[in-house]
Amino acid sequence: MKKLITGGLIAVVLLSACVKKVDPIDTSNAVVVFTNAGTNYVTGNVSVNPGDSIFFSFTISSNRDMKYVGIQKNPVNQTAFIVRDTLSSANKNSYTAVKKLRADSVNGDWIYRIVAHDFAGAYIGHMDIIVTVKADFSFFTYRFLQVPDTTAKTNTCYMAAATGNVYSYNTGAASSAAIDFGFYYDTATANKFSLYALTAPQPQLSFYDITSWTKNATIMKKATGPTFATLTSGGALRSAGITNLSSGTTNKITALVAGNLVFFKTVTGKVGCLQVNFVNGSSAAKDSYINVDVKIER
Repeated sequence: MKKLITGGLIAVVLLSACVKKVDPIDTSNAVVVFTNAGTNYVTGNVSVNPGDSIFFSFTISSNRDMKYVGIQKNPVNQTAFIVRDTLSSANKNSYTAVKKLRADSVNGDWIYRIVAHDFAGAYIGHMDIIVTVKADFSFFTYRFLQVPDTTAKTNTCYMAAATGNVYSYNTGAASSAAIDFGFYYDTATANKFSLYALTAPQPQLSFYDITSWTKNATIMKKATGPTFATLTSGGALRSAGITNLSSGTTNKITALVAGNLVFFKTVTGKVGCLQVNFVNGSSAAKDSYINVDVKIER
């Protein structure tokens, strides 16, 4: 029995001696050091505005020979790069570079990966920096604009686009300077649900005396595009607004139905877009309303 145990131990030792140690997959064999060389240089996770300059001054070193060093953005594979440099024998173990890029225009978190590969394209190592692009627009969802009620005057028929707040006649007086448009059901024509700037005539709303209110001259235009979902930055809103509001603007939009887009420009110069999600009712009854989403430049 002792001989069998001894033989087994010898076999284990011999087998252990033959095992080759390898690095786990994706283990980084590179060290990346960032240098703060001035304004806009990134040395760690950072928050920026859409389209801001982001500069990377870095040295990457490895005891394995590097052949390629590049920067990937939100990497999904090992082959897609924003920029990539080919190294020589002189800097194959330590490479210094400065790369000047521009942040994305869409808000959210973006991974910038400094990564090294060998001559065969095999991964050596990397370091990630997260660049958070701050939203430069406001997005308000599920807002209800109700047909004005004549007695209690508590229906939310006014909206401040910059804050997403909706007001009734009772609450709107104190905040009229912030209100960008009102809502009502037009019974004088077949136009029905309507948005209007407070500067527009309101012959059907004589039961709402807004003589003393601030009346902002919002301009509006119904449009078919671009789609609401693609308006993902202040720049996209302004670009779409310039296109749609260059002609044919008005202080009243009529015949609103689900799916409509209304581009608008406030008295402060901010461009926005309102999307009608769904409507309820088809009369001037106080329980008629529309539900909207709004995006507006900050």
